[in-house]
This record gives sequence, C-alpha cells and structure tokens, in this order.
Amino acid sequence: MVAVATVAIIRIVSVAQQSDPNIGLTTSLALVSVVLLGGFATEKTMLAAGAAVVIASLLAAREMLQGFSRSILTAAELRDGLILGVSILVILPILPSLEIGPGGALNPRNLFIIVVVIMLIGAAGHIATRVIGARLGLPISGFLSGFVSSTSTIVALGQRATEKPEDARSAAAGATLSSVSSLIQIGIILLALSPAMFTMGLPLLFGAAGAAALHGAAIFFLALRRKVEPAVLELPSQVFSIKAAAGFALIVAVVMLTSATLNDVFGNTAVLATVALAGLVSTNSATVALASLVAAGQISAVDGALPLAAALSANTIARLLIAWRGKNVTFRRIVAFGLVLQLAALWLSWWLAALLRSWFADWSAIISQ
Repeated sequence: MVAVATVAIIRIVSVAQQSDPNIGLTTSLALVSVVLLGGFATEKTMLAAGAAVVIASLLAAREMLQGFSRSILTAAELRDGLILGVSILVILPILPSLEIGPGGALNPRNLFIIVVVIMLIGAAGHIATRVIGARLGLPISGFLSGFVSSTSTIVALGQRATEKPEDARSAAAGATLSSVSSLIQIGIILLALSPAMFTMGLPLLFGAAGAAALHGAAIFFLALRRKVEPAVLELPSQVFSIKAAAGFALIVAVVMLTSATLNDVFGNTAVLATVALAGLVSTNSATVALASLVAAGQISAVDGALPLAAALSANTIARLLIAWRGKNVTFRRIVAFGLVLQLAALWLSWWLAALLRSWFADWSAIISQ
C-alpha cells in the first residue's frame, strides 16, 4: 500500500506540473495497476500475468473503445452498463445468504440474483433491438422489446399505430409477438429458480406462447404482403430502470413473505390469490415469488401450476385492457384477439396437463397393484 500511495502521489504531482490537455486518467490508472500487479505476482504469478495481459489488451484497444463509448453508446447506456457491472462484481458478492420469513421463504442474495438476471435480459433485449430491430421492422422490434416489458411495448406500439395508421398491422404483430418473448423470459426465470416448477409450467407457457407466435406470425406475413416501408420501434434511452428494478425486488419480497405467511394459515388458496394479484402488476415478480416458494418447499410444484396460470391470466387481462384503450381500431382488435387466444390456449393447456397427470397417476396406481 505504501508503494501504491507513493506512485499515486508522484503521478499527481507530475500531472499537476504539466499543461498537456491530452493527459488522461487512463495512463495514471495503468501506472498504479503495474505496481499492484507487481505485488500480486509475488503470491499469484499466473493470475497476475493473466491480469496484465488483459490490462495491456484494453490499453491497446483504448482508441477503439473510446470511439465505441462516445459514438455508439449513449450516456444512459454507458451509465446503466456501469451500474450492472457494480451490481454483479461489487454488491452481489457481499450480500449475505440468509433465510428470512416463514420457512426461509426470502433470501436477500437469491432475490438480488434474480434482479440481476432481469436486468441482464432487459439489456440483451435492448441491445438486440438496437442491432437488428431497425433492419427487420416493428414486428421483430416488438418481439425483442418484450424482453424489456411487454406492457410498455404494447403502449408504445399503440401510440405508433395512432400516429401512423399505415403501420397498424405491423405494430399489432409486434405487440402480439412481445407476449412470446415475455413468456420465454418467464420460462428462463422458472428454470433458474425451480426446475420442478419449470416442468409444471412448461405446458402453460408453451400453449400461450404458441398461440401468440402463430397469431403474430400470421399478422406479420399479412403486413409484409402490403409492402409497407420498414419501420422500427423507438426504445427508451435507458437499458433498464433502477427504480423499476428496486420496485420489482420490493414486490417480489412482499409477495413471497405474504404468500408464505398466508400459506401457513390458510393453505394454497392464499398463495393463489396473492400471486394472481401480483400478476396484475408484474408477471416476473409473481413468477419469481412462486418459484421461490416451490424451491423453499412451501408449496409443491403441482400446486404451483394453478397460481402460475392465474398470474399469467391476470397480467394478460391487464394488457388486454391497455390494448383496447388504443385509438387505432385495427391495432386494438388484432392485439385484443391475440391476447384472448393466449388466454384460451393457456387454460386449455392447464386443463390438458392436469388431465394427463391424473391419467398417469391412475395408471401408476393400477400397475402398482
């Protein structure tokens, strides 16, 4: 530490005495890094060598990285990227793994991991939309934006259809396909938190996503036949919202604690009501809460299928009402019809899955006799 402090002080004095405006922070940080790597090499030689190669590569690519950050990335995107990096590399490692609430339903570390995963998925959707969405038009932009928020995508595309009625069909296709990406995101969350819940929820997700995909694809190809000039959905400058992420974590924590407490008193009916109400606000938060309860052993995966269907239905109805408020008649009819199809496919899939489980249970009982 004495060596680092000495080098830092000498560097500060040296920079202060020079008037060259091109002197930047990069050279100073590189000088301090060399001192740190020298000390680190006495304990971990290979690791220090690898870190030195990485630092040297970054310094060699400095001009390219500066051009990328200044001309391609917006200030908001750069800031959000730094926030994401701090969340993963600084905050996550120091969070304690504690079990809080009835049956250890809430774990701060696991909850923050899911928040980070949601931010990563949102960032990936934002980047994909910027890279390929502009070339493939509103339907693909809508699909990719669904990873950020299907509800926000429907609102934005509804406004687009109102402002440019000739884009109404393409906008409706994008709004419908945003449901597909949203359901894919839910599947990723279930798989990460509770593979058993993912297995039970897969028929529901597949049925609803399949209906949305078929309907959206049909509208997409009809829009292509009209030879409308390609357009792109204008995304917010932010990659993700810190306020929304904090609100998401708060909703998940409240739903998990409330569901676990009420489950101990009233049974699975309370979980059904709580998760369904959470679905009105955010399907992701309801999904995380439900999968966490299953992983903690509060409820079984089989019993979690109905609350999952209820949460998906509540959110679909909320988006249906939002779509119906659109001023463009073509847009709202197409999107509303697609959401109704999703609801029908969702509950048909739930009924068929329950029926198959019942048949398998009966056959297993007969065979065991």
